[in-house]
Amino acid sequence: MAHNELILTNVTKRFGGLTAVDALTMTVEPGQIYGVIGPNGAGKTTVFNCITGIYKSEEGSVSWRGEEIRGLTPYQIVDRGIVRTFQTIRLFSQMSVAENIMSGRHIKSTQKWWHGIIPTPGSRRDEKENWLKVGELLEFFNLEEFAAIPTASLSYGHQRRVEMARAMAVDPTLLILDEPAAGLNDKETSELLEVIFKIREQGVTVLLIEHDMDLVMKVTDYLTVLNFGKKIAEGTPDEIQKNPLVIEAYLGSEDDDDE
Repeated sequence: MAHNELILTNVTKRFGGLTAVDALTMTVEPGQIYGVIGPNGAGKTTVFNCITGIYKSEEGSVSWRGEEIRGLTPYQIVDRGIVRTFQTIRLFSQMSVAENIMSGRHIKSTQKWWHGIIPTPGSRRDEKENWLKVGELLEFFNLEEFAAIPTASLSYGHQRRVEMARAMAVDPTLLILDEPAAGLNDKETSELLEVIFKIREQGVTVLLIEHDMDLVMKVTDYLTVLNFGKKIAEGTPDEIQKNPLVIEAYLGSEDDDDE
């Protein structure tokens, strides 16, 4: 029996007296580009942190392909094929683009620490295979000309691509993108749209948070909308754009204007 990719059931996360995520239920299907949107402070990143093991929710279930992953450590979750990027780019600024992407291969490598002193045929083969993967990702993300350049020297848009390439180096099944278009200009955002579609074509399910509504409506198959930690709507982009609760959450109600 086939399982859904990711199922959250009544996930609740509190910080003291504040309920950041309130009984959230959502299902991500294999191969979807699934968006989680909402105003600032709606609890979107907290949801991602609960999925990826940075936080453990007080209540509810996080199921990945039929397995309960709530309570697992971040590295255990990555080992199951769930990989993420962050709102703030977190690259090794003095390392080259290729080296940054290579750092994402550590979880796939079979090498031991002592292979750096005494290489074996197996460790050399592993090293070669990892660098071949880096080369494929440099080409996939159109970063070949920057391979030897420190990431600190790159534009913000190119740094975003490096971060995504490093995440893809893990060979994820589910790629979680936290505001991938933040700080990008119109041209870079358009290019990002194509990159996300290409990632899906590789058989990777994509879950994203994004404030650029034009990008969200073009790229996603399905959306969940949060406001003050609660799900207020879900549906296709067309359905979400017409939903009065979503419009009120983003634009405010007439009563708010009167106040």
